[in-house]
Amino acid sequence: MENYIERELKILISKEQFQKILNSYEFKKPIIQTNTYYDTNDQKIKHMNGALRIRTIENTHIFTLKIKKDSITHYEYEKEIQTTNINEIKDPEILGWIQQYDIPTNIKPITSFRTERYTYNFEHGQLCADITSYENHIDYELEYEYIDNHDGISFFNHILNKINTKYEKNCPSKIARAMNDQNLCVKR
Repeated sequence: MENYIERELKILISKEQFQKILNSYEFKKPIIQTNTYYDTNDQKIKHMNGALRIRTIENTHIFTLKIKKDSITHYEYEKEIQTTNINEIKDPEILGWIQQYDIPTNIKPITSFRTERYTYNFEHGQLCADITSYENHIDYELEYEYIDNHDGISFFNHILNKINTKYEKNCPSKIARAMNDQNLCVKR
């Protein structure tokens, strides 16, 4: 079980910039993860600035609850589970988090997508280079995640210098992009 405060800076980049970053660091072998997000029909979790997901990496399933603190900081509660069915979770610690944040019990899957994630560890954080496949499009994202207290924006900008760009928030979360992708599909 992990629960901590996470800071993350993300930026959408082009496929060419993505390849340049991959060639600039010795990233670990990529992992493939499937993320399934849950909410109520009236999006109660979204309206409380939260997100609830089950991430599957090979045969491992990880429950995650994120609650937004500010524009770059989240409270994150995470624990490995034995199921991909949200309604089968009986773990008292997870049920406690759900109760603590008044997460309704009538949640259901709202979106799912696949991410190929490359990671590189720095002293104070981790650089994630993600290729995410949604139903109707693919995007490329760089994310700098850190929990140590340091100037993450300046450090991320140092990384971004390699692709001649600067950090400026230019993308919503992956769940928001997945929901936009689904809305595009419905409108077609």
